[in-house]
Amino acid sequence: MEKHTLTKGNVSKGILLFVLPIIAGSLIQQLYVTIDAVVVGQFTGKLGLAAIDSVHTLFKFPLNFMNGLATGATILISGHCGSGDKRQMHCSIRTACTVAVILGVVCSVGGVILTPWMLQIMSVPDEVYGRAFVYTTIYFGGIWSMILYNMTAGILRAYGDSKRPLYVLVCCAVINILGDLLLVGVLDMGVAGAALATVFSQIVSVVVIFSMLKKVLHVEKGEKALWWPHFCKEHMQQMLQMGFPLALQSMLFPIANTIVQAGVNTMGTDQIAAWGICDKLNMLIWLLSDSMGPALTTFTAQNLGAKNKERIRKGVFVGTAMSAGAVIMVSIILFVGAAFMTPWFVSAQDAATLAPLVGAYARMMAPFFLFYAITEALSGACCGTGDTIRPMITTLISICLLRVIGVLFILPVYETMECIVVIYIASWIAAGIAFLGLWKWNSSKL
Repeated sequence: MEKHTLTKGNVSKGILLFVLPIIAGSLIQQLYVTIDAVVVGQFTGKLGLAAIDSVHTLFKFPLNFMNGLATGATILISGHCGSGDKRQMHCSIRTACTVAVILGVVCSVGGVILTPWMLQIMSVPDEVYGRAFVYTTIYFGGIWSMILYNMTAGILRAYGDSKRPLYVLVCCAVINILGDLLLVGVLDMGVAGAALATVFSQIVSVVVIFSMLKKVLHVEKGEKALWWPHFCKEHMQQMLQMGFPLALQSMLFPIANTIVQAGVNTMGTDQIAAWGICDKLNMLIWLLSDSMGPALTTFTAQNLGAKNKERIRKGVFVGTAMSAGAVIMVSIILFVGAAFMTPWFVSAQDAATLAPLVGAYARMMAPFFLFYAITEALSGACCGTGDTIRPMITTLISICLLRVIGVLFILPVYETMECIVVIYIASWIAAGIAFLGLWKWNSSKL
């Protein structure tokens, strides 16, 4: 039988076999947040749900920043993997682990200290401030574990192994679900219990995936642990050169969304909760699109290292088409059924109020998710070529800047949630068109 990998065999099968575990893993990881919302909504009502949704963008600052650096590490490691240079690959992996450990601790300590200031900036309503403070403090206290997991999972995927991270997430999802039911449902700990369950499950994932990575790298007894400080000047420079633009983009992206969320927070508790439910229902859109991005980054980087340039062009087209097709199907379901799914997140009494809002927002957004899928796929492909600066600039202008301008100058004129939805839609369209042009230019330079 022919072996289908990212650099050999059938392009479509190779990408599909690689991206499916990433999609499944992303689904499970996003279920952590969704399960928190479902359990908290059912046991604490819309105030508890609004407390979580009013601050959820805050955690994306450190996570997205580190994911940007992790992508830089993935590009570097994938290139060494494609060229077969094991010594360089192992050295870059240890350097990446060191960066993740140090910055993970910094993010946790800084997040806990700055929680009161961040909640004030976010304009969190007084009626949910206490719950939001507790949830945010606990979540930031354990965010180091999420950073370490994402880095090590990215390293395994750079090898072309997307299955092991999935196995870890399946195990930890079970722990998270049981923790939610115990701490929130049985012990009545509210949003604090939801945060503790998520953090504990992530700590377990770090322990397990480090053990897996140790076996993959054949780290012998007596050798220094993967998390032991290891700095290689050459690899550190390359990693930062490729990863920092993505890290900066990933940090500024949630800043724009936080500004939007601050605008949502002025609309009232019902609008906050309805917008939060829409975000949970759109989860499948985000993870389908966001999974194809890193998949095409690894695909492009490995084949560039193996000098398979024509395979890159074909694979990027195939991967983008796969992502767009899947997103279109999910969009149709959301267009028709979002309102009917609202009782999944809140009680029947609250759903009567929130369902019409959720349905209206979903019908506005669903026809335009296609542009988001194109954006993420082609952005990942561009980054895989080693060009991370142009994708960063394109994203910051077409998405972040457009959203900020919309909230600061257009929203005050209309002061409606529908205006915020239109701002999101405009940013997706602008980004999708821009990345079509950028990939055409990048692919001509291969």
